Amino acid sequence: MGVGRLSRTVQRTYIGRRSGCSQPVFILLLVLSAFVFIFFQMANLIPRKPRWKGCLAPLFAWASSAERDIAVYVRPDRPTALLQPTKLCEDPPFVIIMIPSAVNHSLERDIIRRTWGQWAGSDLSLVLASDTQPPQRNNKTTKKHLNVLTAHAPPPRKAKMVFLLGRTAGDNPISSSVIEESRRFGDVLVEDFVDSYTNLTLKTVFMLKWVQQHCPKAQYVMKVDDDIFLNVPNLQYSLLNKTATTSYLAGTLICGARPIHNQWSKWYTPRYMFREGKYPNYLSGTGYVMSGDLVKPLLDTAVSTPYFHLEDVFLTGICAKKIGVRPSDNIGFSYQPRGNSPCVFKEVIMGHEVVPLEMARLWNMLNQPSILAKCNPLKKSQIRSYFPTKCSWS
Repeated sequence: MGVGRLSRTVQRTYIGRRSGCSQPVFILLLVLSAFVFIFFQMANLIPRKPRWKGCLAPLFAWASSAERDIAVYVRPDRPTALLQPTKLCEDPPFVIIMIPSAVNHSLERDIIRRTWGQWAGSDLSLVLASDTQPPQRNNKTTKKHLNVLTAHAPPPRKAKMVFLLGRTAGDNPISSSVIEESRRFGDVLVEDFVDSYTNLTLKTVFMLKWVQQHCPKAQYVMKVDDDIFLNVPNLQYSLLNKTATTSYLAGTLICGARPIHNQWSKWYTPRYMFREGKYPNYLSGTGYVMSGDLVKPLLDTAVSTPYFHLEDVFLTGICAKKIGVRPSDNIGFSYQPRGNSPCVFKEVIMGHEVVPLEMARLWNMLNQPSILAKCNPLKKSQIRSYFPTKCSWS
């Protein structure tokens, strides 16, 4: 009897603990779990500030109250260049290559002069002579100089290149290092606007202004970023082989793109700047080419159109549409990075996001016929994976 009574007592105590004491703990855990779930759901709704190259995204510079009359900034009838090449177009080139570059991108400009810039008039002996010069103080982009080959063969026609910069904010709009760079190489243009990402449209319109005033007889104008490897001979062969010689605007065609209204996006577009639901078809700003006859009408249209900060959408989409020009797609262009293979770059016009070390490596391989002889023909899908679809024109 004693053992049975003790057994029942232990059983009742265990059941009591399991049903009475653990129930509040279970409810507490359930509440905490729900709280954590709701917290993370709410956190995902908060716009996050992305980092571009290690830096926080800047606040959008063009407020709704900002002056958007481009003519106020570009001053089309007045000289505005703070520093510019002289006599560059006395003998008009077949193609003038305009390279927008950030003020602190001296390394990118240097490697272009050493590599594909040789196809566009860069004198390698001048560049190599600069290697003996002491580095500029506080120049964070100074790196060990890369060994490069002399161009194996020239392009079929003459090409020239210009690096386009803006001024820096503050008391010294042009740094001493940029002035020295211009003195040595004679290929730097500094225009009177503050160099920033949201001012890229101003940069492009200043580009048109300078070409119109100083290189109006160039048959073609190529705009290309400073992280692009440009195969100048292939560009020229493409231009020489086409049937149309006027009203030509080509690159990587983008169709059906819609404005992004997330204020932390690099491509943020406020509704007060663009109210339509879809952009006109346009060319990627990484690189595009136009015939020389389009420079003046695009410039005239740009300075009479309210400012829009995405320069490729603005110039090759909005302004091109206004003058009745349809941009066309060329598979040799790409806004996507390509495989850094000489067999690819032997066939294409340009590749995006090529770092200086890879640019030097590609250049050296492209100028060794024994390496290129081993390349097999490429399929269309190996040249570019992106192809524009659903391109409607209105």
